[in-house]
Amino acid sequence: MTTFSQLDKYASKWFHDEMRRRGFAVEKKFIFWRKRGPLFDMFVTRISSGDFLEIKVTIWSPWVNHSNGELGEFPPDYSLIGGRLSDGFPTDMFGEPLLSVEDEQVMELSLRSLLVLIDQYALPWFPTINSYETYVAYVGKRGYNPTPERIEMVKAGIARGFLQEKFL
Repeated sequence: MTTFSQLDKYASKWFHDEMRRRGFAVEKKFIFWRKRGPLFDMFVTRISSGDFLEIKVTIWSPWVNHSNGELGEFPPDYSLIGGRLSDGFPTDMFGEPLLSVEDEQVMELSLRSLLVLIDQYALPWFPTINSYETYVAYVGKRGYNPTPERIEMVKAGIARGFLQEKFL
């Protein structure tokens, strides 16, 4: 059974540097992020069944929950848009694969495969979400079903964020 500590220790040998080259900061528990105006491009991970890494691709904004854009819960434990990274992303937000991380030899292959998926599917998707309209087009779709009140709260927060922070 692989832990985040074991995965992080192995990834620090080379994977973290690869993510930094792509413009991402490295957080604990194998989370990677970069800021674009009011938005944060993020890769959030979880280990399931002890030996499989699931990578969630999301674009998060603190403006949704905080009227001043405060980072109270960073990194967040929720996402409003995005889905699981796979070779079907972003069309299929719930596709495979779950990458095996059962031992170092398999981790090496899985992390190299992960970089390919990131480069081919996630990195091209992030810049397509570049406005209030493109962000809210995803809210309430792809498996996230907020109440109408929550949708309005999300829309108001994202709109406020785009008014307050210059989009890069």
